[in-house]
Amino acid sequence: MSDSPKKPRGGFKGGIKVPLVFSFVVGIIAFVVATVVGTGGLNNPEHPLRLDIGLIAFGIGFASTLVVVALLQLTGRENPDHLSEGSGINRSSEELHRAAVARARERMRREREEAEAQGNTDEAPNSQHPGDDNR
Repeated sequence: MSDSPKKPRGGFKGGIKVPLVFSFVVGIIAFVVATVVGTGGLNNPEHPLRLDIGLIAFGIGFASTLVVVALLQLTGRENPDHLSEGSGINRSSEELHRAAVARARERMRREREEAEAQGNTDEAPNSQHPGDDNR
């Protein structure tokens, strides 16, 4: 794979540093809030700080924020051009639909021509239809 040129991945969409830092900040905020709330406030000397609740909140906040940011990055990323070329699973369904419609129209046209040809040979040249009066 040394002959394939690698494009530098930079910026907000390409890097992983920004989502990690953002998730870490959200986790720290969740840690502080959950620790203080779990303790019962800052002016509560009878209860020690609830670090266990804070650590759980940090983990949940960090992981969920990281997953959401990663999904948003994947949603905004463009597909490479080589994925839309070729045959097989990458074929366009519109082309397949057009081909199927063309085949169906051709079959219907042939059936109509055969029915017309069949109808012309069955009819007698001087036949009278019931209800016709030759007065």
